[in-house]
Parts: sequence; structure tokens; C-alpha cells
Amino acid sequence: MSLSHKLRWSHGEATILSTAAMLADATFLVGGKPFKPFARAPWLGTVDDPAIVGHLRVLAGDFVGLPFGTGGRTAGPNLPEWGKLLGQAATGTIHGPVAHREWTIVGGDDESVTLSLDYDPDSVVRKVERVITARRDAPALDFVMRIFARHKAPISAGLHPNFRMPDNPGRLELKLDFDFGLTHPGQTAEGDPQEFASLSSVPKDGARVDMSHIPLSPRTDKNVQLCGARGPLTGTYLDEGMGFELDWDHDLLPTLMIWHTDGGIKGEPWNGQFRAVGLEPLASAFDLHTDVSTGPNPINQRGIKTWVDLDPAKPLEIRHSVRAFAV
Repeated sequence: MSLSHKLRWSHGEATILSTAAMLADATFLVGGKPFKPFARAPWLGTVDDPAIVGHLRVLAGDFVGLPFGTGGRTAGPNLPEWGKLLGQAATGTIHGPVAHREWTIVGGDDESVTLSLDYDPDSVVRKVERVITARRDAPALDFVMRIFARHKAPISAGLHPNFRMPDNPGRLELKLDFDFGLTHPGQTAEGDPQEFASLSSVPKDGARVDMSHIPLSPRTDKNVQLCGARGPLTGTYLDEGMGFELDWDHDLLPTLMIWHTDGGIKGEPWNGQFRAVGLEPLASAFDLHTDVSTGPNPINQRGIKTWVDLDPAKPLEIRHSVRAFAV
């Protein structure tokens, strides 16, 4: 059974669950007006089937992945440089134990909560802590993932903030500077280039789409990774006069994957209902198996790191923040 902790401060309130240490809900007060930028699955609170993994049962605003990806992925025949790296069996636990298990709520108050999760004895990871803090006198949340290791090793890692899609196409504007972008190996149509230079011109099915203004039309699902990400990302809801700034430690997580999902996932618990954009800072090659990320791949061969280094001598801290603003 998932437990919860509530944050209440001058500029908002938020609910954090013990399942997947999920940020289930958050409302910011911006200029005295409520603003809810995070996504929330319509089935949250109604699914208790243990066959459905933890983060999917409570899918909402923000969780973490360690390791980030899984096997069972494929690449198009036009991308042999990716295809030769894949072939690992699906683990069934994409995003690792942090995204599936019940965390312990160690302690908290109105402005902060700390959760902890022990990993299995055979894992390189010994324990993970997650701290979520309301920023005093600001409509913002600050997050820390603290990783304790058993021995030195590389591992893929990532953050998984999910933001709501507006009803009308193109009315969420995304801005982020990056070196180069790649479409997901499993979604790159034969004949399409994988690489692109601008989020406003992303290859898709023989044409180009503008992923700087979403949702796309017609409705579709599309994943891309922005490599060499620089500075914070801003998302502006053009019809609402509100937006959010997502910032993180770019030295540790030098890429950002965009998971644009607009009702395209069927089966339980999705049933074509979930609309969101995951804006996911990563040290990972997409959502591929951690062995792909820690070995040579087409991203890290261009100088963009796709893993973090764990060391038992010092916990690794990965920080990110979400701040709301008015336009």
C-alpha cells in the first residue's frame, strides 16, 4: 500500500507517494494564481494489480531511473550502428528498482521529505535516497537523488519529470540549447535521417515535425534525445500565460530525452488515455539497456557521456529543480 507525504508552503503544495517515490501532484501559486504543470495519469489511485509495475500504477509528475533503461529494444534496419548493440532481453523493470518498489519515508515536514530505498545485495547500488524540498518563498521544488554504491562501477541514470499536454496542438513551447539531436533508434523510419539540429525540424516518416511546439498534430508518440544540453529548459503554456523552468546538473546528465506520448500506448493501464511530455535529463543512451549506455555507442563516441560513475567512497548526488513562472 502506497503511503504519502504532503508539502505545504507559501507558494504551493505537493504530494509525494512511497511507491516509486513519485511526485503525485503539485500546485504552484504564481502571482496568487494556481498552476499545475505536471502530468497525472487518469488511473492514479485506482490500479492495484501487482503485475503492473510500480511507477505505472501511480504515473504522475516526477520520478527517477537507476539504471534507466531496459533490454528488448530494436533498431531500424537503416541504423546498423545501433542495431548491433541491441539484443539484451527485456528485464520487465524499465527504470530500475527506484521506479517500481515501495520506498521508506524517512522523515519530513511541510517543506521537505526524505525517502530511502535499499537495493538487492547483488546490486552495485547499495541504497538510494530521494529528497524533495519546497523552495522557500518561491513556486519551485528542488530534488536530490543520492546514490550509495557497493563498489566502483558505471551505470545509466536519469530523471523523469512528466508535464501535462495542453488540449490544443502546438501550444506548449519548449526551449533548450543543445549540440545535436537524435530520434529514437526504434522510431527512426527507413529513409529518415536520425540526426537533427533544431527541435523545430525533427525527421518523422519522410517529413519534418516541430517538436518545439507540442502536442504534435495529428496525435502521435515520438521520442528524441537532445545531446550536449546546455542551460535550463523552459516550457511555456502559450494559452495560459504560465510556464516552468527545468534545470539540472548538466555535467552529470548531459542529455535530455523527450518522451512525447499522446494516447498512443494501449493495454493496461494506459488504454490510450495518457497524454504527457516526459522531459528526462539523462546519462543514458535513450531508454536502452544499461550495457548499451556504459559501453561504446553512437552518443558517447561523440564525447557525450551516457553513464554516471559510482564510488563507495562518496555518494553521488544528482540534483534537479522545477520552477513555475508567469509570462
